[in-house]
Amino acid sequence: MPAELIEALQLGRVPRVVGTIITADFLERWSGDPTPLPCDLVELRLDGFSDFTDWISIGKQIEHQGKPVLVTLRLKNEGGKWEGGDRERWRFLEVAIRSFSAVDVELRSELAPAVSELSGQLGKLSVFSHHDFDKTPPREELERLLTSALKFGGIGKIAATAQTLEDVELLRSILQQRRASPICIIGMGPHGRETRLTFPLEGSCFTYGYLDTPGAPGQFSAQELTDHFRGNSKA
Repeated sequence: MPAELIEALQLGRVPRVVGTIITADFLERWSGDPTPLPCDLVELRLDGFSDFTDWISIGKQIEHQGKPVLVTLRLKNEGGKWEGGDRERWRFLEVAIRSFSAVDVELRSELAPAVSELSGQLGKLSVFSHHDFDKTPPREELERLLTSALKFGGIGKIAATAQTLEDVELLRSILQQRRASPICIIGMGPHGRETRLTFPLEGSCFTYGYLDTPGAPGQFSAQELTDHFRGNSKA
């Protein structure tokens, strides 16, 4: 259940590292030698290997080791590699919702309502995300996005490019508002890099680090983030 996973991971209260996997090669190597992964959740970036037929079985292998799996099939216009249609994308997302702990879909996607409905029916966690690789949107837009995510019954995630220190402070101020569910706020780019270390200590429920190769500007490795928070968190 979403509430159970939120409570178990103490999302929004304890920094939690999401380790991203973007390549099928990494999944195959890990499956052959399934060593502990240095993160709290694992994100399968399915847009990087949607033609890899073993992603479900290896994902279940990861969950059997105690790591919740979050499946993301990111659109190209939000920094991913998926260029297919929504009908085909829904087939993947439906399997992901039925098979794993959580899924991520773009907040403005036409598939967001369907993800919300099925996730709610099956008690799965859903993340509704928005990525802006050019700028940090105005406060009013950020608040509208997070309100929409709350209406969908999931975690709102915003990753925005911080062009100035003022942008960082705007993103930080979003974290200071009391909300009914956890949110994830990330700054990208040179000014945003440190937010991956500081914002989780200020209430952002996730920070993302790569397990194989960086998937966003300024990203640390999952190992670096886990080492950092092991020294700064009581988790």
